[in-house]
Amino acid sequence: MATAPTQPDENPHQMQALDLLEELTKARAEVNLLRAQVELLRDQDPLTGLPNRIRLADRTGQAIIRARRQGNKVAILFIELDRFKAVNQILGFAEADELCLQLTRRMAVLLGPGDTLARVASDQFAVLLPEVMEELEPLRTAQSLLDAIRIPFRLGSRELRVTASIGISASPQDGDDAPTLQKEAENAAGRAKNSGGNSIQANTLTLSEASFERQQMEVYLQEAVLKQEMQIVYQPQVTADGTIFGAEALLRWEHPVLGVVPPSKFVPLAEENLLIHSMGEWILGTACRQAALWQAMSPRPLKLAVNVSPIQLTHPRWVDTVARALRESRLAPSCLELEITESTLLKNARTSHAVIKDLKTLGVQFGIDDFGTGYSSLSYLQRLPIDTLKIDQAFTRAMFPSQPGVLSSKPIVQTIVNLGLNMDMRVVAEGVENAEQKEALRAMGCYGFQGYFTGRPMEASELNHRLEHQVSSAFNALLPTRQTEE
Repeated sequence: MATAPTQPDENPHQMQALDLLEELTKARAEVNLLRAQVELLRDQDPLTGLPNRIRLADRTGQAIIRARRQGNKVAILFIELDRFKAVNQILGFAEADELCLQLTRRMAVLLGPGDTLARVASDQFAVLLPEVMEELEPLRTAQSLLDAIRIPFRLGSRELRVTASIGISASPQDGDDAPTLQKEAENAAGRAKNSGGNSIQANTLTLSEASFERQQMEVYLQEAVLKQEMQIVYQPQVTADGTIFGAEALLRWEHPVLGVVPPSKFVPLAEENLLIHSMGEWILGTACRQAALWQAMSPRPLKLAVNVSPIQLTHPRWVDTVARALRESRLAPSCLELEITESTLLKNARTSHAVIKDLKTLGVQFGIDDFGTGYSSLSYLQRLPIDTLKIDQAFTRAMFPSQPGVLSSKPIVQTIVNLGLNMDMRVVAEGVENAEQKEALRAMGCYGFQGYFTGRPMEASELNHRLEHQVSSAFNALLPTRQTEE
């Protein structure tokens, strides 16, 4: 019987070669992996995962090439933490690393999707703005970063305050290559640090002037708040027959150097530097004391309207601040109306809604300022105890457009008035400047009017005279008519 042929034994040399080839393949794969890891470490900060100086330079170079083609600018912001060595000694390595991670997250959320945040040293960061279309954009970004860094950090049970020095350079005026731009930004940050830190320096003249102006205003504002150099004026709110039923407290600031500074400039600055808390507390206390004097001379309660910043509303002691102002001034809580904007109700909604409800238990009233300009859902009107809707002055002005073809805002205004009436809210129109506007608003069912036609913002003494005249006229109207003898 024939048997199958046996397979020859495999060549031992061939087996060794295959084993060596397999080991070589594994070794090459490990080498490639190590190379990739080394390459990654070469371009990336190991702690934060951010690009490092090498990758920042590469991206800056690419951005400059694109900017030449597109006609825009490139900017570098160099951020150096002030006195970071001392911070390291206080914290230790673990908490210092946690601080850097928190700082990274805080700065990253302020940047656009095309911007690059890099960590170039243990206490130094940089931001690449690859498509600068407007000259002051780098300064605004730098300021937002500086303000964010100032907010205290929470490290376990410890609260730590950190400041930074920021330098700005922009192409092509400060350089047209990556190394030059980075060096110029770093030099500017050094000048900011040498001048005391917690500030911004720029090479470009326009940016330097704007930065200096803002820093000067910040110093002046701190002095004004500390010395209570600001003034409160009051704009009357009247009914259709001209009777004053309330007044809004408005803050004015006239500085000997800066001149008259509009609230649109100094209020955001006060919010960024958290001066709004001490400023707001002073306004509230002063206005409540003045309103209490008006109650004593008026036969009917008068509303005092005070604007509240979203930052104030979410302060943990804001309810106590309001309660103390009412208690010390002896003003009836129902005479105080705190005005908030629709955007305020969206920021930290849970906290702000809880605070509003706590204040309502005190008897305080609430009004929505500039109603109709927000983009929020109106569902908050069902959930929150709102007493007044204030029609934004832009809608009041647009009821009678001066240019042909421009649609009137009357349908919008009528809708707001109807909404307020249906929800048992008082509706007050802002920006009433002539009789035509007032009459149209009255016909729609608007309750109150505020604007230059019914009364400009005035000092408390001037409003005193108007209230005295109003009380006197009302008293005289009650007297019997004197009959003349024939």
